Amino acid sequence: MTAPDARDDRPARSYFLAGTMQGARTGADLTDQSYRQRLTEALRARRPDAVIHDPGVVMAEWLASHPADVRAAHAALADRKVLHHDELAKELRELTDLFHRLTRLAADSDVCVAWLPGHEPSMGTAAEMLSAHRAGRTVVAITDMRQNLAVLSCSTVILPDLDAFTDWLDSGGDAL
Repeated sequence: MTAPDARDDRPARSYFLAGTMQGARTGADLTDQSYRQRLTEALRARRPDAVIHDPGVVMAEWLASHPADVRAAHAALADRKVLHHDELAKELRELTDLFHRLTRLAADSDVCVAWLPGHEPSMGTAAEMLSAHRAGRTVVAITDMRQNLAVLSCSTVILPDLDAFTDWLDSGGDAL
């Protein structure tokens, strides 16, 4: 008979999947989002009871429930020189409120996993990482940006790729 794993008595841990969506792109030009499925699969295989918060899913659901004029209002921002938040279209103010809810969710999650491939910065991911860091959560950055001050300052651990992340999970690194 084997001894029960000490982790069995713990409540399910929650993971927030931060990562580049728009990055340095403009408008609705998004980065490849397939990393979200790969991270989810890696977590499910190792932490089947995990609660996974995927802002990509939240954003897609939110956009699907809103008319297409959200995209048009967002696109129109490119032509405006000066923006005042209180003068934005209602849908855009709702979108910025959603951004703030997501950064709070990152802070409320046990682990923030930040996917930042190559050397492309992401302001949204940085905000989520900072929020989680300030809340005392574990922040795992999967990136090559070891010299980026925001990544260095907000990360509990910086890993180079998905294989290193799965090794970190297998070693119990998320139990910090």
